[in-house]
Amino acid sequence: MTKSKPDRSLVRLIVKARIYHEVVLGNRDRTMKDLVDEAGVTRSYFTRAMRLAYLAPDIVRSIVDGTQPPGLTAAKLIAASRLPFEWSEQRSLLGFS
Repeated sequence: MTKSKPDRSLVRLIVKARIYHEVVLGNRDRTMKDLVDEAGVTRSYFTRAMRLAYLAPDIVRSIVDGTQPPGLTAAKLIAASRLPFEWSEQRSLLGFS
């Protein structure tokens, strides 16, 4: 993995994941429908993006630094949002190992 300019789409997706996760945790008295409607996205997108808040910290750092594998795009990451919670498995599936 070589260092390049960070992929803005990937970084934006990581930021959304963290925001959506915090929104859910901070609004336990509200329905998911309300939170999704306020975010202005589909429920599917909201939940897929939110799951990315559980990416391994080194994967997140690599994306922010621009050192992720060349084939990792925002579209590929959001499509792979049902990643295992085991960080070593995440690394393997996303091409980090």
